Amino acid sequence: MKKIVVYFIACALAASAWSCAEEGPRSKSIFEDPVMQPGSLDQWLLENYTYPYNIQFMYKLRDIETDRGYEMVPAIPDKALAVAKILKYMFYEAYDEVMGVDFMRSHSQRVIQVVGSGAYTTNTVKKGSAESGMKISLYLVNDLTIARVNQEVLSEFYLKTMFHEFSHILHQKREFTTAFKQITPSEYVNDEWMSDGNTLEIALQKGFISRYARAEPHEDFVEIIAFYVVKPDGWWEEQKRLAGDPGASLLDAKLDIVKSYLKESWALDLDVLHAVVQRRFSELGELNLEDLLK
Repeated sequence: MKKIVVYFIACALAASAWSCAEEGPRSKSIFEDPVMQPGSLDQWLLENYTYPYNIQFMYKLRDIETDRGYEMVPAIPDKALAVAKILKYMFYEAYDEVMGVDFMRSHSQRVIQVVGSGAYTTNTVKKGSAESGMKISLYLVNDLTIARVNQEVLSEFYLKTMFHEFSHILHQKREFTTAFKQITPSEYVNDEWMSDGNTLEIALQKGFISRYARAEPHEDFVEIIAFYVVKPDGWWEEQKRLAGDPGASLLDAKLDIVKSYLKESWALDLDVLHAVVQRRFSELGELNLEDLLK
């Protein structure tokens, strides 16, 4: 009887050893991402965003990175590539040209997410959003017509948002003077900036470059930077003409403080950045937005 028991124990141990050998650690985790293929969009993003700028550029719609309060669809890869190339050329490399390559490596958002649709609710649609200076989301990427990109469309849907949100990072690290807030101290209206009583015409007359600039002083500050950089030569003077008095003088007083702040706090010349961005707009037709290898 003892021999039989020993025999069964030996068999059990042998079976256990065989089972463990079969179910032991595998050479690859089942949770690893697929291997990136040379020439793939993922590889291009790695080489053009992650390696040079330490930025994760996401175009696949992941639940963990998405606000479930909105209905959204993922970006078409070809459209995501086009937007990635535009942002690299018009935003990151523009700053590289003016400030040197280390500037954006040190201060840029760490995550860029592009989404195919807008972020829809019953009554609203968002074109862009940002989270604590670490992540920026751009929407409506699938609406981009690659063959007909132009300054107005790119500025409105993508570039103005990028310059706006990046300027928030700058003032969060080094605050601007309180003198800016005292130029139009009683005209900030918080969420009421969306009201019918705050038209663009009224905002300009009160010394604000956009309706949204009336939300609060920090939004006012970064709106000036974003519009000044992406809009063509002569646009600022035209807004002053539309603003009349005293709106025009208020706009110039704010712009003077913005320029001084950027020069003194960051050694950044806003007029030089504007000129570089405008030149790059004129060269945009030479950029191949569809070929991964060019």
